[in-house]
Amino acid sequence: MAETIQFFPLDAAYKVAGGKAVINLYGKTADGTQICVLDESFAPYFYVIPKDSINISEKLEKLRIEEENEVSFVIRTESVIKKFLGKEVFAIKVYTNLPSSVPKIREIVKDWGIVNSTHEYDIPFVRRYLIDRGITPLVLHQAIGEFASQKSRVPVLKAENIGQVSTDTLHNPRVLAFDIETYSPFDFSIDAEKNPIIMLSFYGENFKKVFVWKKFSTNLDYIEFVENESELIEKFKETIESYKPDILTGYFSDGFDLPYIKTRADKHNIKLDIGWDYSEIKVKSARESAVSVNGITHLDIFKFIKKVIGGTLETYSYDLNAVASELLDEKKHDVSLAELPDIWDNSHDNLEKYCEYNLNDSILTYNLSVKMLPTLIEMVKIVGIPIYDVNRMGFSQLVEWYMIRQAPQFNEIAPNKPSHDEVQQRRASTYQGAFVYEPKPGLYKDIAVFDFRSLYPTILSSHNIGPDTINCACCENIAKITPIDENERHWFCTKRKGFIPILLEDIITRRMRIKEIIKEEQDEKFAFLDARQNSLKLLANSYYGYLGFFGARWYSIECARSITAWGRHYIHKVIDKAQKEGFFVLYSDTDSVFLTLDGKSKKSAVEFAESVNSELPGLMELEYEGFYPAGIFVSAKMSPAGAKKKYAMLSELGTLKIRGFETVRRNWSLIAKDAQEEVLDIVLREHDTKKALEYVKSVINDLKNKRIPMEKVVIHTQLQKEILDYAAKGPHVAVAQRLINKGKPIGPGSIIKYVVTQGNDIIRNRSKLPEEIKEGEYDADYYINNQVVPAVERIFNVLGYTKEDLLEIKEQTKLEGFF
Repeated sequence: MAETIQFFPLDAAYKVAGGKAVINLYGKTADGTQICVLDESFAPYFYVIPKDSINISEKLEKLRIEEENEVSFVIRTESVIKKFLGKEVFAIKVYTNLPSSVPKIREIVKDWGIVNSTHEYDIPFVRRYLIDRGITPLVLHQAIGEFASQKSRVPVLKAENIGQVSTDTLHNPRVLAFDIETYSPFDFSIDAEKNPIIMLSFYGENFKKVFVWKKFSTNLDYIEFVENESELIEKFKETIESYKPDILTGYFSDGFDLPYIKTRADKHNIKLDIGWDYSEIKVKSARESAVSVNGITHLDIFKFIKKVIGGTLETYSYDLNAVASELLDEKKHDVSLAELPDIWDNSHDNLEKYCEYNLNDSILTYNLSVKMLPTLIEMVKIVGIPIYDVNRMGFSQLVEWYMIRQAPQFNEIAPNKPSHDEVQQRRASTYQGAFVYEPKPGLYKDIAVFDFRSLYPTILSSHNIGPDTINCACCENIAKITPIDENERHWFCTKRKGFIPILLEDIITRRMRIKEIIKEEQDEKFAFLDARQNSLKLLANSYYGYLGFFGARWYSIECARSITAWGRHYIHKVIDKAQKEGFFVLYSDTDSVFLTLDGKSKKSAVEFAESVNSELPGLMELEYEGFYPAGIFVSAKMSPAGAKKKYAMLSELGTLKIRGFETVRRNWSLIAKDAQEEVLDIVLREHDTKKALEYVKSVINDLKNKRIPMEKVVIHTQLQKEILDYAAKGPHVAVAQRLINKGKPIGPGSIIKYVVTQGNDIIRNRSKLPEEIKEGEYDADYYINNQVVPAVERIFNVLGYTKEDLLEIKEQTKLEGFF
């Protein structure tokens, strides 16, 4: 007898059973029961576009490939009229017996002389299913079917019908965080084949546990002793099985914790069969490793923070301590991991603090995951793919999968990924970026700042820019020509709205509506509404970059060029208008304009923005961002793209806005950052240049006398490429090489921490890891001449001081009278 259940899908996979691909939807019911819903009614397919609209269905249906262990064949075809980049095409939808048959059949068909192109053959089967059936993870669905008897940790429903019943969302999935500590002598490499796991911690709602296999006296009830590593790994399995998490989360658990646990489990012949179907965890080793568990969503929160949230963070490091400190105002416990192996071997009674440290890492990971969940959940609902996949995607992938999901609603066939040769060709293509109006270095008063709201997204939408609207035959003589240059002529259709502009306009207007609703919301909905509008913002702002991204399906360098060209056009238009109305234009970069009022009122600045907006098309809008009583602009080194922005301003509320200085850049020690920010604060808030000078003098003196703690002289530098690709071996490269030699997972994007120590050798040979040295061993002269003085030198140049003045502290008449 058929039964009806309502459930929230969390993840999906497929298995082959009885010669069919069976979708497994893993989720939980409204009352919290975990469940697996099966659907075997969906067949894999791809599209063939034949030349001259020839119907080749009969030939396609005869295709059959017999291999030793598998047979691939076409089960049926369907003739359809679709759109490809906005143009109507005749296509044949080719259904195959199994997902694995799609690439095999396509490989034969693509070489037929009567075939123009093949498409959507590389869409993963599970995502294809979610898209076509309109299933949005984490949203309430209903399934009708019968419960089946099969090996599973959770009830299994064989569904006859599945569909969404409401927009109700699973906002509180059951989360379990974990962390391991390994026996890794500091001077030796981290080796999962040799070094055991010595501690394992878990943290969840009303649950905390640390397993350790050396006994010691403790009053901490969450510590449980086991006999050996083998039993510890069994406890890993048992804890997950008993806690029944929807989400298992770690910090860098794709790259370290789970692969390490898997390696150690294999050494002990333990099956990590924690999947709902008793399957083992799967470790995919590619450019970036990824670990999955059937039924349980593995969330490596490190990846989501780095790929999606990282650009908004102030921290210059993505390690757990730095990220937790900024996002949670919480920190890791301060213990010496370098001493752990010796304590493990010789001093068991000192292990308790390491168990507390281990648990705290799980607590931080749990709290970060819970904090990020609203953003993750909203991104899942927008893009329509599970948390596991969203967790591991960058902006371009999120944009692309949103478009792929929306394409069927517009009857569009998705373009193919570029070939290797196409990627190489695209990489060589460049285009002019934003316009920069360079400021004259100096101190300024009464600055009004204006920003175009979502400049590039609104240009794309307002000018109907897309690969399916460019240079249409119908509008060549009536559409506006893009203001690029006289050698390149582009226009965009004025009669038909393009696929991407429609999507983007919807994203922008939805975000505007949500922001209005947020103003009225004060309850628990606020966090999710705010996360939703922020997710929409991130998505909208990624479209311009996506169009120029060499790996994009909807790639169009001409569209990317057109967007920046219109951006330059509108910025120039604002600058010209401001100058005509008597404002002094101080600075402009990409989407913002800085004006000094020169006696005009703030009201006149607001009226200026309103006047500009009356002439802008579509969704474009110039916003009055704010008024700043004081600001300083310093000279900046030139780059191929123009002068880098380098300024600091004091707002009406008394907060400092700093851009381009070392305080917001990596590669600088904390002492240099602190010195620079303090100087800016004194100059802009107190208008006291002498005090600023005396402050720098005191910092230099403290460095010389070794009164600066080591944490303030640690330099953080990000590796931009593989170690072997560096021609010049700088200090961070030398330190990175030593870390690699110790077995640390170091590569492009890794943040390298080091301290330059005393000595006569070259700098890279004097650069040490913080844990390798003692307090006061830093090279004071290096930090004075290469960190602190360069960090403040240009500020003092504006005030009339030179580098020599800073070091010699000469008294001169300067710009004290400015304020």
